[in-house]
Amino acid sequence: SLLTIGSGGSIGREGAMVQLAAMLGSAIGRTIACPTPQRRLMVACGAAAGIASAYNAPIAGALFVAEIVLGSIALESIGPLIVASVVANATVRHFLGYEPVYHVPTFVMGSNAELPFYVLLGLVAGHVGPTFLAILESVERLFGRIKIPVCLRLTLGGVIVGAISIGHPDVWGNGYSVVNSILHTDWLWSSLALLLLLKVLATAATVGSGAVGGVFTPTLFVGAALGSLFGQACHGLLPEWVSHSSAYAIIGMGALLAATTHAPLMSILIVFEMTLQYQVVLPLMLACVSAHY
Repeated sequence: SLLTIGSGGSIGREGAMVQLAAMLGSAIGRTIACPTPQRRLMVACGAAAGIASAYNAPIAGALFVAEIVLGSIALESIGPLIVASVVANATVRHFLGYEPVYHVPTFVMGSNAELPFYVLLGLVAGHVGPTFLAILESVERLFGRIKIPVCLRLTLGGVIVGAISIGHPDVWGNGYSVVNSILHTDWLWSSLALLLLLKVLATAATVGSGAVGGVFTPTLFVGAALGSLFGQACHGLLPEWVSHSSAYAIIGMGALLAATTHAPLMSILIVFEMTLQYQVVLPLMLACVSAHY
């Protein structure tokens, strides 16, 4: 995972962090001979701690694991998950400090009349999300048919990402800096659309080749580009009603995450915690729930 991410693979760091933390929870549970239900909860606590560490998002980390891994937000499980997330996040803050993952401009919504546009963005993301996942699965099956050693398969994925990066270096890496650029600067719609398509291709090549990592961060990247394109289109049609495209980029991140993870509550909270702007919550709730359904 270190080699893939460090060399510019289009993949996120959160996958390895969650797996390592969950594995540590399982190892501790086996060492002290915990019963199976408690050991399962310790694995979940490790996963929650990994999410909280990767995104400075302790609330979203606990709720994501409760929604997806355990399938229940019961009091006996959510308590330990919250403790694990808080301790992990406090540890990260001690060593690395604390600031938002994405530095976003002040979110401004024109009026309540703009809310239907965010619902529509959620519907668009709800269709793009399954398509994105289907592309990743198709490329993974395609790589699986290539009968070469795993190391050469990983090399092939790296070659594809490198070839794309020669002409479009913005697809290189996990894309934090590019997402911040989308949030702060005005991109031409044609450049943004091309970047979105190439990022999907680079992510599919990285994941399909068997690289170790997560797809949360690339999903946020694609969601930001999709939301910005949607915002530009709406603003061009109704400039007096629609906010700047950066507002739709922020909401697009959460909407696409909800469409791909089927965890709308986590998606709402993780974008809120990553941006630290309460103003995003209302349109984010609408977009994420629409995308999920």
